Amino acid sequence: MPRGDYLALLALHDKNMRRVRAKAGAASEWTVPGPLTNSLTWTCAAHRWSTHMPALAGGSGAAGHMASSSTGAVPAAGLRRRTADLTAAPGGVERVFVGGRIFTANRDHLWAEALAVDQGCIAAVGDRAAIEKLIGRDTEVFELDGRLVIPGFNDAHMHHTPDPCGIRLPSDPIADTGFHELGAMIQTAVQSCDPGTWIYGVMGMRLLVDRAVNRDNLDLLAPHHPLILLGFTNHTNVLNSEALRRLGIADDTPDPIGGYYERVPGSARLSGRINEYAQWGPQRSFASMASVDEGVASLRSLSEECVQWGITSIQNMSWTPAERYLEMLRSADLPIKVRVIRFPSSGPAGRLVSEGRGLPKAVGARIRVDGTKWILDGTPVERGAALGRPYGDDPATCGRENFSAAEVREMLRENLALGEPLLLHAIGWRTLETVLDSVESFGPEIDWRAAGLRIEHGDGLSPSQIGRVKALGLVVTQNPTHFLLPQAYGPRFGAAAPYAAFRSLFDAGVPMAIGSDGPLNPFLGLFAAIVHPSRPEEAATLEEALIAYTYGSAVAEGQGERKGRLRPGAAADLAVLSQDIFTLPPQALAATCSLLTMVNGAVVYEAR
Repeated sequence: MPRGDYLALLALHDKNMRRVRAKAGAASEWTVPGPLTNSLTWTCAAHRWSTHMPALAGGSGAAGHMASSSTGAVPAAGLRRRTADLTAAPGGVERVFVGGRIFTANRDHLWAEALAVDQGCIAAVGDRAAIEKLIGRDTEVFELDGRLVIPGFNDAHMHHTPDPCGIRLPSDPIADTGFHELGAMIQTAVQSCDPGTWIYGVMGMRLLVDRAVNRDNLDLLAPHHPLILLGFTNHTNVLNSEALRRLGIADDTPDPIGGYYERVPGSARLSGRINEYAQWGPQRSFASMASVDEGVASLRSLSEECVQWGITSIQNMSWTPAERYLEMLRSADLPIKVRVIRFPSSGPAGRLVSEGRGLPKAVGARIRVDGTKWILDGTPVERGAALGRPYGDDPATCGRENFSAAEVREMLRENLALGEPLLLHAIGWRTLETVLDSVESFGPEIDWRAAGLRIEHGDGLSPSQIGRVKALGLVVTQNPTHFLLPQAYGPRFGAAAPYAAFRSLFDAGVPMAIGSDGPLNPFLGLFAAIVHPSRPEEAATLEEALIAYTYGSAVAEGQGERKGRLRPGAAADLAVLSQDIFTLPPQALAATCSLLTMVNGAVVYEAR
């Protein structure tokens, strides 16, 4: 796609993000302490990441014009409601939607003209004449005027974490802020707030590998303020001495299983750079400092964003301990559906497997607690994914696995015994080989699809491994916005190696789900899925991607019979879109939003 098209997408996405943030209220000056977590994403300031990605994926050429971006768009106005027909019989279904296009995500009946909703479920889907027969005197009738209705998005992979208050540095991980510029931001923050105030920032690819970003140099900039720099993949963090002290990390602290502290060469002194499970424990301690009230505010803000995009379900792996996150959720009483996935840390003695095990599986009508997530390697961005061979742009490293094959088999045994799903982050070929060998070691009698075993990401899957994934019945959860970083794929994996499979997974019949794991906007994810700037030959169709983002994600949480498709008996979780995304050029997708979002048959958001 020409650079002009990417710039057009960038402009549209910026405009839409401004609309969303304006509705939530403008942010304060960055030097004023406030909540650190951007509710849109799992990293602070990641809205900058999302807006830069399309431009980074482009080629050369002048900026394109925007004339074509409005093709197929429908003005973002509220839906028309037909007045009740007093001559109709009493009763009728609760609501009907007529006069539009219904994408059901049900391959047996993919398109319809109208649908009916009753008692929280889809009552009927069909042509307009058939649905209008269900209208009674008490039926609410929505006139779609040609608009598109889809099942509500189900974000299968996100890391929302309410954090305490502090100062968030305006560092830009995609523009790749350098250390000199970052240092000036830190000095400004230090001069603007009292000692002891947390300072938080995000590192791009350049800072992640810059060895000058270490404890001692950060101490020179912020000797009395706890400072955390988060790698934007969140697999490597850098802390100053005050942050290490506040989080209980000393020079003699042993490495936890699955992670490691980097040390000054020739000494036991921590360098401040902490990796994998060495940083998830401290990050959980940091997240636990947020009060329940702060968590409730963050969750409600997240939910308000979700319904504006048409997201009706999220599957979250929070760094906040599961018990505390559930307490926040109970108090927040969100209108959307939330699956809480346990995301334990580890210590020197082993993985903390008991965390959250005593929680109820169902909490009210919209909260579920099930599944456990473990991270088996890093990502290609920081060259942490275990490729099993040298990285294409750095032959000195090949990544590393966080856990042994024996430990992975133990994870599988644990969750089989519990009768609960297991989610395994695995990116590098070597790590994926360990996963597949471990699964196959249990023999053919285990129904892994019924057990809910998921591979998260799977970017290094080879063609032969894809065949094994299909044969085993595993689900793969992909994150298409990652494809918008070709500089972290092609050079790292090398041109001769397969990577970032997407089209190949669909062709092989592997069950697919989609999660954000970054920018929340699902339409940006759909753009990345159908364009795939890192490997265009692996792009999917919009139909495939939309089914994966709705029904596929429901299957990935064991709820495929209950939601994800607009078919009779399924939950009435749906969105009426501001644009017919099937008629748009790809660069116009990111400007789409929801005009009306419904969860269990109740309208939880409507644009006025």
